[in-house]
Amino acid sequence: MDPVIVLDEIDKVGRSMRGDPTAALLEILDPEQNSKYRDYYLNFNIDLSKAIFIATANDVGRIPAPLRDRMEFIGLNSYTPKEKFEIAKRYLIPQELKKHALKRREFSISDKALKILIDEYTREAGVRNLRRRIASLMRKSARKLLENRTKDKISITKKNLEKFTDKKVFEISLVDTKPQVGVVSGLAWTAVGGDVLTIEAIKIKGKGTLQLTGSLGDVMKESVRIAHSVVKILIDEKKLAISPSTIPHTLKEREDRITIDPSEVYKRYDLHIHVPEGATPKDGPSAGIAMVSAIASILSAKKIDNKVAMTGEVTLTGKVLPIGGLKEKLIAAYKAGVSKALIPMKNVERDLDDIPNEVKNNIRIIGVSTVDEVLKEVFIK
Repeated sequence: MDPVIVLDEIDKVGRSMRGDPTAALLEILDPEQNSKYRDYYLNFNIDLSKAIFIATANDVGRIPAPLRDRMEFIGLNSYTPKEKFEIAKRYLIPQELKKHALKRREFSISDKALKILIDEYTREAGVRNLRRRIASLMRKSARKLLENRTKDKISITKKNLEKFTDKKVFEISLVDTKPQVGVVSGLAWTAVGGDVLTIEAIKIKGKGTLQLTGSLGDVMKESVRIAHSVVKILIDEKKLAISPSTIPHTLKEREDRITIDPSEVYKRYDLHIHVPEGATPKDGPSAGIAMVSAIASILSAKKIDNKVAMTGEVTLTGKVLPIGGLKEKLIAAYKAGVSKALIPMKNVERDLDDIPNEVKNNIRIIGVSTVDEVLKEVFIK
């Protein structure tokens, strides 16, 4: 008895008053125990030692830890826009033509219209919604052909695409057109691919407190506090140059010379850090270097290069640690018009081969190991 058994969406398995299915799965998925698995419904032993179990999940973190321990993980990355385009051309469109009883000479969609459909009407790791969109276009085309017998073909182009579809669901948010103080582009990973997060910082006269908004999770809040402490250390050690104009008028006279205490800049200002799209929960440590850049920019009044995006976890000592989801993050940066991406040096060493060539050819990818290296790249010279 050697079947292949697929357990789809195993991260959705949940406890209820009827019991906990994961308790049974612990024994079934363990090769050391499943040779004599006792089926209490049929009331006899079953040998499952030769069965191959394949489980799928969207969020590995939701699988109970004991169950995760019995699994070997194979990660599948989301498709790039170019891959989605090729899949649609070679497979989705021919399959949907057959389903909707349309001939190739009766329906066509231009390459530009298809790219807009991928970028601005769907946002997903796979192509399920793209298939639905293509099917919708074909249904409307079939109706037009039936209503007007004089027409023998429907051609969808960039100009008439909106007549066949609803309003755009997802706009590609490009990076800011000009450099600003306290505004940084961070790179984030989501279940439907990468995204570019705009991180904003402002300073208000106060006592040096920190306020965080934007539906941030606990790990991300900790990351902001670490970034704040790192920037304070940089100011104290005079590694981050502070313009006298940014320091409140607290001057000290010593030996007939006027000196300015740089620490006054963070003692006398409250900082407010905000990540827009407040309805969307955000968490994780990978925005660490972006937070450092935003806080350093607002306290030093230095503008940040708007064409730079970054990702990386930061430690209290200013080291940059590796992160996950790099491929999706860099694809998102490419779509947003970023020209330079800062990533942890360890990710350069181990993950750069997985990045599509179209991304590597258009974005200058720079590996960084410390916060000092980050700030050298982000500020406008």
